[in-house]
Amino acid sequence: MLRRRRFWILAALLSLGCAFYAAHDFTEAFPVLSVDLKMDRYAALRQAETIAAQEHLGPTGSGVRSTAVFDNDDDAQNYIELEAGGKPAFRQMVSGGLYAPYHWIVRRYKEGEKNESRIYFTPEGEPYGFEEILAETAPGAALSPEAARTIAETAARDHGIDLAQFNPPRASVETKPGGRIDHTFVYERPEKLGDGSYRLLLAVGGDRVTRIEHAFHVPEAFHLRYNRMRSANQTITEIDQYVVVALYIVGGCGVGIFFLMRGRRVLWRGALAAGILVALLQLLAGLNQLPLRWMQYPTSLSGSTFIVVSILLPLLQEFLIWSLLFSLCFVAAETLSRRAFPHHLQVWKIWRVDVAASPEVLGRTLGGYLVIGFDLAFVVAFYLITARHFGWWSPSEMLIDPNLPSNYL
Repeated sequence: MLRRRRFWILAALLSLGCAFYAAHDFTEAFPVLSVDLKMDRYAALRQAETIAAQEHLGPTGSGVRSTAVFDNDDDAQNYIELEAGGKPAFRQMVSGGLYAPYHWIVRRYKEGEKNESRIYFTPEGEPYGFEEILAETAPGAALSPEAARTIAETAARDHGIDLAQFNPPRASVETKPGGRIDHTFVYERPEKLGDGSYRLLLAVGGDRVTRIEHAFHVPEAFHLRYNRMRSANQTITEIDQYVVVALYIVGGCGVGIFFLMRGRRVLWRGALAAGILVALLQLLAGLNQLPLRWMQYPTSLSGSTFIVVSILLPLLQEFLIWSLLFSLCFVAAETLSRRAFPHHLQVWKIWRVDVAASPEVLGRTLGGYLVIGFDLAFVVAFYLITARHFGWWSPSEMLIDPNLPSNYL
């Protein structure tokens, strides 16, 4: 049947029909957000350096480093889409201008120093506030709340914020070990979204403005409900992992290889090489994302220690585990396939010069591309059915990831 032209024509038509269906219903199955992204990572880094110099934010001198990430306020999105109006309400937030849940964050830091800054930008490239972290022992003034509020509100107005749109603030005071007094003022807009609220956070460290940040406050009760929901999902995932290990890894691969070894039919070399190669590609993919990891770098560590302890060692551990698992699966699969289908092509020999030009390789290659249409249709149909009939939730997402240019490749 696979050698008949009629079969391939019918398979191609079905695959194209499935792909058309998937494209037509994709946005309904996977809600897509339209974000007006006019700033890229490099523009964010350049503008952050200018703002840091103007506002005297963060560390100075040689050794200052910067990294950037395009981030989303997941807490706000989860709350709004689940309990405060659904996906239409979140799309309205994204385009409404009261709060930008999607934004650029630029971190400026220096090894060995507590002092660092984070500068925010909207997707359109407009400055959206900043935060400076001061050392506990850093010197500073001990102002009264009234004097600190005057400084904070003056800075907010200088940044184009209309404080008349907010209710009177709630204030808190903290005295630091070095004698500096830090003040925080929380302004809240009268508009509500469910029980959530739009906020403006202003902070003064000593006599310096250290924070101008827009935020959306999610009720604590929602966090408790959401964590219970996620706990159930994580439990199901853990059970699933144990079942896979017991049935597939131990029962299928382990027992299968044991009986095959008794008959000396195990094919080791190609399977081990393929398993290690796939694990190596995963290791390289993890190293490729190294620039984004600097957002989590604790400046109390040296940069080399952070790379080795927090990045290289976990990746190498994963490499060893995945090498073992992939190799075990490939050894069992290939050896059993040889016994069941001795005339089938071996995967790692399929592109050899004397094999690649065969009709069998052409059929497998075309078949692989034709399967894509069926796969897309299945995924789209699955999400549509579970959302419509079972009430399953899938968060809205952008079609692009602005953080990809941060990778080395």
